[in-house]
Parts: sequence; C-alpha cells; structure tokens
Amino acid sequence: MLLLALLIGVIAVPAATAIQAQSGITLTVALPDIMRMLLPKDVFAQFEAENPGVKVNIVYTGFDAQAIPPAANGLTENLEAIAKYVAKADVIQIASNTLSIEATRAGYLLNLAPLASADASLNVEDFLSGAWQSFQWDNSVWGLPVSTDAILVIYDPAAFDNAGLAYPNEAWTMDDFANAAQKLAQVDSSGKVTSAGMITYGNEVYLLRALAKQGFYDPNAVPDAPSFDSPQLEALLTTWAELQKDGYISANGSGEISAVPLKIFGSFGISAGIGFMAVGGSDGSSGNDSNAPTPPPVPESAGSLLPGGVAGLTTQGVAVSAGTQYPELAYKLAKYITNNASIANGLFGASPARRSLRGVQSTPAEGGMVVASRAPLSPEDQAFIDNALEKGFPVAELRYADYIVAALKAMIDDGTDAHTALQDAEAQAVTNLQTAADQKSTTVVTVATPIPEVVLQPGEIALNFGLQSFIQPMPNQEQWDQVIADFVASDPQVGKINLDSGFGDFAAYAGKYDCFYMGYNAVPNLDESLVLNLDPYLDADPGFDRSDVVGNALALAQKNNHTWALPIDIKPEVMKYNSELFQQAGVAAPENGWTIDQFVDALRALKPTADDATPFVPRGAGGVYLLQLIAAYGGLPLDYRTSPVTINFTDPATVEAIRQVLDLAKDGYIDYQELARGNFTVIMNGPTQDPIYTESLTGFNVREVIGGNPGADPYRITTYPRGSQYNTLSYDMGTAYISATTQNADACYRWLSTIARHPELFSAMPARRSLINDPPFAASQGADTAAIYKLVDALMSDPNTINFQSPFANGSDPSNFILEFWLNRAFDNYVLKDADLETELTTAQDFATAYQGCIANVAPFDATSQDRSAYLKQFTDCATTIDPSLTAMGMFVTQ
Repeated sequence: MLLLALLIGVIAVPAATAIQAQSGITLTVALPDIMRMLLPKDVFAQFEAENPGVKVNIVYTGFDAQAIPPAANGLTENLEAIAKYVAKADVIQIASNTLSIEATRAGYLLNLAPLASADASLNVEDFLSGAWQSFQWDNSVWGLPVSTDAILVIYDPAAFDNAGLAYPNEAWTMDDFANAAQKLAQVDSSGKVTSAGMITYGNEVYLLRALAKQGFYDPNAVPDAPSFDSPQLEALLTTWAELQKDGYISANGSGEISAVPLKIFGSFGISAGIGFMAVGGSDGSSGNDSNAPTPPPVPESAGSLLPGGVAGLTTQGVAVSAGTQYPELAYKLAKYITNNASIANGLFGASPARRSLRGVQSTPAEGGMVVASRAPLSPEDQAFIDNALEKGFPVAELRYADYIVAALKAMIDDGTDAHTALQDAEAQAVTNLQTAADQKSTTVVTVATPIPEVVLQPGEIALNFGLQSFIQPMPNQEQWDQVIADFVASDPQVGKINLDSGFGDFAAYAGKYDCFYMGYNAVPNLDESLVLNLDPYLDADPGFDRSDVVGNALALAQKNNHTWALPIDIKPEVMKYNSELFQQAGVAAPENGWTIDQFVDALRALKPTADDATPFVPRGAGGVYLLQLIAAYGGLPLDYRTSPVTINFTDPATVEAIRQVLDLAKDGYIDYQELARGNFTVIMNGPTQDPIYTESLTGFNVREVIGGNPGADPYRITTYPRGSQYNTLSYDMGTAYISATTQNADACYRWLSTIARHPELFSAMPARRSLINDPPFAASQGADTAAIYKLVDALMSDPNTINFQSPFANGSDPSNFILEFWLNRAFDNYVLKDADLETELTTAQDFATAYQGCIANVAPFDATSQDRSAYLKQFTDCATTIDPSLTAMGMFVTQ
C-alpha cells in the first residue's frame, strides 16, 4: 500500500500546468556557482526557441547539491536541507549524495517515470546504463543523469615495485587490500604509522560494495528496504575498522595526500589527471591569464577496476522539484540539460552521461572560458576509462550506504562490534524511512518566484562588473549585495550593477565588462590598449591620497608613467607558527618577525632529536620558499629586480647560501618535496600539528587565523625570516581596472573607489594605510592584525626587500617557471640524490643562460595580432631545444 500511495502521489499532473498554457512562463534551474563562468550566455536559447513563451532563468546555488548531510547523520537535518534546496528552482542539479531515499519518500522530488515512459523521443540507450539507473528506486525515476565518473583503484606502480607488491586487479580481496595498505604505509622508529598506505577520499563504500558483491538493500522487498544482515559485510567492516584505527587506511586524509600510493578515487587519478583542471580561453589562452607554461602533470599512476571487474559511478544529474507548477516543461528542460555539452562537460564528471556527447566540445562561455577537464590521456588509459564507465554500477546501488558509514564510525570511535553496529544502523534506517513516508502527506514545496529584473529609470545606467574569484560560491556574497545596494541607492547615475564572479582571461574581462577586479597585478605584462589610464581620475579625486597606498603598491600598478590599476588588496605569503609548541620548546615567538639565525635556532629547538617531527612544512606549489630563505642568507640565484632576470647560480656566496638552506632539508628540519618532478604536492588545509608552515594570507582565512579569540587557535602569523643584506616577501596584489571600451568610465571609477574602501569584500590586507589603521576594521580582524599588516607595509616600502613571485602566479613572466625548473632540479639532485651541488648549479646555469639568450628574440605579446598559445609556444620551444629532457618528461602539455 505504501508504494501505491507513493506512485499516486507523484503521477498526478495538474491540468493547469499543461504545456499548451505556457505563455509567459519562467522556469528556473539551480546550478552550482562554478557553472556561471563555464556556460555560454545563450545556453538555454535553443530550449526557449523550441518552447515559445518560456524563459529559463539560472539560479546559482553554490555547492548546495553536494552539501546536503546524510540522512544517517540526522534525518531532520537531511530533510530540512533537501526542502530548502528543492524550493530554489523548478529543475535542480543533483549529485550522488544529494538524493536520499528518505527525501523521495517524503515527497520532495517529482517522479519522472510517467513522463519519461511517455516520451517517444527519449533515447535511453544513449545513456551509460549505470548512469541512467543512478537515480532510480521504488519503481521510480527521480533524476536524469548529466555527467559521470568512474571510481577505481588508483595506484603508484613505482611504490608497488619498491614494496615488492603485485599490482591491484579485479580479483583482489579484502586481504589483498589490507596487505598492501600495511606494506605501503610509512612508520616511524617506534612502529607508529606516519603516513597511510591507502586513502579513499570518502569512497570506501564503493570498494565495500564491490567486495560484498551486492548492494545494501533487499532487492526483493517492495517498497525498497535496507538489508545489512550479512556475515560477509560484518567481516569486511571488521577488517576495515582495524586498518583505519591503526592508520593504515585514511578515509579523507590530511597533510600531504598526493604521495599515498594506493587510492580509491575517480578516473582523474590516472596518469596526469589527478586533481588537475586546465581552464583555457576559447582563443587558446591560458584562461587564468598566467603567462607561465601549463603546469606539468603529476607522476604517472595506473588504475584497476574494483573487485569483481566493476567500477563505481559518481553521477551528476538534474531532478524536478515537487513544487514546480510546470512538471511537463520542467521535465523537458531536464532532458534538454542532459543533452547539452556545455553543462555536461562542466558538472564535475569525467564523461557526459550520454554516449553521444562524449568527445563533443563545449561551447565557450562569453569571455572565452572553456573547460578541459584533464590533460590528454594515452589511448590505453582512455580505453580503460571508457570500459570502466560502461561497467560502472549505478549510484542507486549505494542507497543506505550512509548507514554503513555510520556503522563503521561506531566501530572505530566507540569500539562497537560489526554485528551490533550494522543492526543498529539498519534499525535506524527503517525508522527514518517510516518517518519520511509519514511526513509525505504534509510535505508542501513551493518553488521560489524568480527575482524580477531591475527596470532602469530614464537616465540610469547599468554597470557590468567582473570579479575574479577562485572561491565559488563567494563566502561574502551578502556583503557584496549590500555594498551594491548602498551604492546604487546613493549614486545619481547607476541604477544597477551586474556582478559576475568567476575566473578568466584578462583580455576577455576587459572586453566583457565596464570595469573589473583581478586577484593579481596584471600591469607588468599589460596590453595598455585594453584599459584606461586612471591618473586623471585619481588626480581629480579629493578622497584619494597617493601616500595612503601601502608600500610600493601604487608603483607596481604603473607602467610607462601611467597608473593602469587601482590597488585593492595585498596577498602576502606568510609563515604560521604554533605558539604552544614554541612555548613548550622554549622558543621566543617571532611576533615582530625574525632573523634567519633565529628561524634556524627555532627549527633546531623544535626538533631536538632525529625522530622528532619535521618542524617546517612548506605548503603550496613550487620552491619560492627556498628562494626566500636563500636570500635571507645573502644569496640571489635569481634576481627579479632586473629585467631580464639576473641569473647567478654559481657565485660562491650564492652557492654557500643555497647549501645552508638545503642542508636544513637534508637534516630533516624542512619537509622537502621534489620540485622538478612536474607535480604539485597536495596539502590539505585542515587541522595540522606542524610547528611552522607557510600559507598565503589571502581572503577568507585571515579572520580564522588572526581574528577572534586568540586562545581558540594556537597558530600565529609572522613573516619570512630576514637577512643582514636582503628582506624577502612573496605577495600578489588584487587590482581593479576600467575597460577602454566602456561608455561609463566615470561611474566605473566611482564604483571602484567604493569597493576599495570596503575591505570586508576581499577579506585580505587592504592596500590603504587608512583602512589598516581604522579601529573598527582592526577590531573586526583581531588585535594583532594591524601589526602584521604594518610589518608587510614596511617590508614593501623597503628597497632591500625582494618580491619572489610564484612562477605559477597570474601575471608572472612566462620565463620564470622554466628558469626556476632548472634551479629546482639542481636542488632536488643535491637534497634527494646527494649529488655535487656546484656541478648541479653549473649545469642549471648553462641551461638558464642559453634559454635567456633564445627568448631574447621573442617580441612582446601583441593581443591585437597574436594568439596567446602560439606566443607561449615560443618560450617552450626554446626550452625544449636547449634541454630535450623536458619533452621526455612531458613538461609541456598542449591544450
């Protein structure tokens, strides 16, 4: 009777919503914020043309689809989050973890089965079978798949070879995984595991499902019911819990996770793909406007199917809210989305769910954004992934998996035995299902009314403002909305500001927006024809004081005696130190900075014996931290104050400075990671116990670290150590521009001046001294914020301070990355292979000097006549001609 009631409740379609009554209808679709920068403006134009009188509005919702808590962790929280999400739009994006069977039983989603079965144009065979079935249970269709990826066993062949282990295969058992995790783990002299041998990233349920060879439900029950009473499942969980408690398996990971040799991960983990998304412009540009070559791939890794010769699937899709007034049209829109390459390629999957869309290129977004989800794969790897997707079991096979995870947690945290934990979990699942079903009769879903367009009054204008933001959704969207509302209310001309956040190419921003903010300083490599000179506006502004701008920030915004950008915020690289560990070791806190000698003394005090943990753990990509320490010792292997960069690898003083820093790494005081292997160490930003680590003081971690109650977090901020000859600083500067093509330059300057006075919009170090000294601002940030900011201001003003910009930073010189690669390779060979330092540095200098001679013939980039990718290729051609080993390493990936 329950199933009959469910079907009756979802099949009925009110007559008032028939398609023939569609004149003046607005349908809404909820998509994650990141799609804002990936979708072409006319993404739904074809749908609107096929359905006259219908308009589609996109509602950007952050990552709401991924953020819904599992029902096993709390049914009330799960259903409340679902209820809030399905009220946002007629059609909603769903993820593997979005839909719970409890949510569908409670009546929050429309059953699409009647509409799909009546749709003669729906080609079910076009979908990957596992993807198509991913959102189907209770004889219903709760969503349509858009994109998918395969969960696989990913492993490092070299690590397996070194451990004397056979490679994983589809015949592996739980014992095989346990043996590998134990042999691949790293342990200290006491036998304690310091690095897991296997990591699952929360995907352990896929492996457990494959090992169990069946789902966690009773396939014969109608309606669907959980079924956890299995001796085999109990045995699997018992072994797993012990391995995780002992540290051999990590579920989510912390610290450096790229080095874990055995993973349960998506297909992006194969070869060059793990964690790497290349974003490029439609004109062939790098997309993020970095002039550096494409970052090289991570070391090659391999993959295997899960036990039983299957793969798991993580599927992204679309569903229809039970609150829609237009179920038939909403279904048509959902089906349209599944067949749109731009959306399918942007929804976090390795492949569209439709076979017919595989290999179809996305239509570039306005402004040139297009996503290439991974570096090119070998034909063998691509064939393996294609086969895995065909053999993937649907997400629906994992219904009730959140209760399995809850049982596992009870075993690990509370010592509960597997049988009891599974019994308790199954009982909770049954209770939750009945509670959800009982709630259905009172469930009412009302889709939010689309926000009406602002109608400009006579004489009013709308400003199109672009905001480069690598955090989506923006955590401070409400502050932006408030500042925009206040500005529009007070400005005599501007009636509306269209804020568009994302990340993209500088030239594209200049062509698309009236004015825009970039998270970096583009002036050094600026095409001056794209933006306006700001000096006339600055000179005429009584509220602007050039001496109020921190350090040399204003000078950095100038080129050819003109100011092209308005400095907004500063993002310095800093050190964070654990004040409690410093106190325990008897080390004075570097509250006002420290010298290189004090820094080294601290390292030695924090690691009194060889078995103690490494005290200094650099985070992020590249070896800039080493250059800063070397400079503090008086060495400048690369002097960025000159143009071109001065190469000085072999000067005796430089060699000695390099040796002193690298010996700290060889002696275990610095957590040194190979720099020239062409990959990025993955460092999680979660809880840490590292005595000292590095972090960019950007955006939304400022208040967390140096604000609030100082006792809540032992970590404090300080600068890099200074030397007797040089001070060092690595920073970037957020800047704002007025497009040369805008018709509203005066209004743009008023708007940019406004946001420059609102540091809460950027949550970083303001570029104005008056703001740093503003008591309300200092109070909102924490008592020691102003001191840190003033110290950075002083360093920026000091002519002896050298700014070491990351070679991967936006706006950096395209040659920096390659020059530093050869230097980093010399560092690697000395630290990791005990090579002769002088010989390695001489070889590196020979390559770097020859390279500089080659690129001296490259003319400056001309955006009006050159393709950026062709321009950058001149640099890579020089590098590979001089050093052919770069090609063999796969250093440069052609996008």
